[in-house]
Formats: sequence, C-alpha cells, structure tokens
Amino acid sequence: MLETVKKQWKQILVILMLYTAWNIAVFFFLVRLQGLETTMKQFGVGTQLYVNFIHTIIKGTIVYYILIYHLIIPFIRNRNWKRFILQCTLLFVALTAYEYVWNFTISKTDPASNNYISPKVFLISAAVLDCFIILISYFVATLITSNEMRKHKEELEKEKLRAELAAIKYQINPHFLFNSLSFIYTKTLRSSPEAAHAVHLLSEIMSYALDDWGELGTVPLALEVEHMKKVIEMNQIRFSHNLKIKYYEDVQESDASIPVLAFVTLVENAFKHGDLNDEKNQVSIELIATKSKICFLVSNKKKTGPKEPSKGIGLNNVQQRLQLMYGIKHSFTIKEDENYYLNEIIINL
Repeated sequence: MLETVKKQWKQILVILMLYTAWNIAVFFFLVRLQGLETTMKQFGVGTQLYVNFIHTIIKGTIVYYILIYHLIIPFIRNRNWKRFILQCTLLFVALTAYEYVWNFTISKTDPASNNYISPKVFLISAAVLDCFIILISYFVATLITSNEMRKHKEELEKEKLRAELAAIKYQINPHFLFNSLSFIYTKTLRSSPEAAHAVHLLSEIMSYALDDWGELGTVPLALEVEHMKKVIEMNQIRFSHNLKIKYYEDVQESDASIPVLAFVTLVENAFKHGDLNDEKNQVSIELIATKSKICFLVSNKKKTGPKEPSKGIGLNNVQQRLQLMYGIKHSFTIKEDENYYLNEIIINL
C-alpha cells in the first residue's frame, strides 16, 4: 500500500515538474515574441499573475495525471473503447464547466478588456484544447506503456536465464561433488601426480561454473580466460595431450566484464563437435582484447561419424545474456557449412 502511494506521488511530481517547465517556457517565448507588457496583460498583473499561474499548474497536473494514468494507460491495456470515451467525455465536460466558472465568475474579465473572449469562442477554444491535451497524453502514455513492457520483457528474460543456469548447476549436488573430488585428489597425489592434477583442475572448473556471480552472472575477462585455459588443459590431459589446438591471445584490457562461461561454452562446443585430431585443420581459439573492443573467435572442423545430440541451450543462453548486458554494442556470429563451424563474439566496450 505504502509503495503504491509513493509511486503515485512520484508520478504526480514528475508531471508537475514537466508541466511547470513547459508553462515557464511558453511564458518566456511569448515575452520574446510580443513583449513583456502585452504578455503580462494576458496572464495578469501582480498577485493575479501568480494566482493564474499556480491555478494553471495545479489544474494541468491533475488533468494530465488522471488522463495518463487512470484513463489512457488502462485503455491501452484493455482496449475498452466505450468506457474510455465515456470517461474522457465526463472529464472534459467537468473541466470545461470548471474553466467556464473560473473565467466568467471567479476570475471574471471585463468585457471591455482586450483579453475578454465571449462564451461561444471560449467553448470552441476549450474543445480544441481538449483534443490537444488528449493527443499529448496519449503520446506520453504510449511511451510509458512501451517502457514498462520493455522492462517487463527484460525481467522475464533475466528470470528465464537464471532458471536455466540454476537448472544446469543443480543437476548435481555441489557439496557431494567437491568432497568426492577432494578425496580422489588426496588418494591419487602420490601414485599419479597427473591424475591428481586433473582432479584438481576439475574441482576448480566445477567451482567456477557453480559459483554465484550475481544477477546476470558476470566476471572479469581475466577470470574467464583463466578458467577457459583450465578447460583446455583438462581436455588435453583427457586425450594424452594429442588434441590439435591453435591458441592465440592478445589481451590489453583484462578488467572488462563478460557473462560467466561465455567463452568457455564456445570452447566446450568445439571440443564436443569438432575434429580434434586433424593436424591441418586445428581447432582455432583467438582472443583479442583492447580498451575499446573484445574479439573472441572459435573455429573448428566438424568431426565425422555419429554426432552427439545438441539442443543449443548453452549457446542460446550466452547469446541472450550478451544481449541483455551489451545490447547493440555486441555481435554474436555463428557460421556453419558442411565441414566447418565458427563462433565469434565481438563486444564494443
């Protein structure tokens, strides 16, 4: 309840500030256009000027607030034409009646004055002004609704990504896993140092993958590169250091943030689907990071024979997190033909 009240007052305050700024701008525009004396005659002199100004601001703020947040935005959401037309009609009938009373009774203008307008002209002017107010309010309400929908969509995408990451992480019990790896490492350290090293690598790899890296799961580039090298080393140990991998790295900026496992996913994808034994067509991993751009490319020749099934969840997850984090400042390219596969991530910092 309290949050709703705060939100409503914030909305009213924003409209009040914008409408006040608009009226001040109009006043000075008229002063510049026709002079101060003529403008003051139209708006009033002395106390009357302040009364008219405050009255206009309060009235306009209330009208725009009701129109935008209680009539037009609900209409955009449910498209109830009958209710919308009825509500707008009642609002503007009440507004016109109020303006009529204010102009011809409360703030009565002398018929001999240059500022006097007849009731007929007043009603025509009020009708034109009402149409103008509706158009402005509808435009503002559309912007507000579009922004809310965009934020809602982004939040849904974030929730989806968090759910996917959680599903991947908790397919296994981390506590049991690390205890088991620690036990195996201790048992194999003396008899097989290489096996113990592999267990240690696996433990660090799993710890990195299962750790909590915040809402979007971002890490410094240096940490992702360090982990990626451990994944490469782990796979080399698995295949007796016979994997044909060409690795190039030129990192001048290592503090930039990237989605956790973004680069690792591309490397693991190459290990899973690539031909790792072709000397002439080695798996190529290239990383170039400057202060203005990060380029990461992984290309591989496809392995022949039966292929492991792939749903592409990992690549899609990386692509969505890059989009949420960098938007148009990044590109994620996937190229594929009968024999070769290429993934490239470019991030403009």
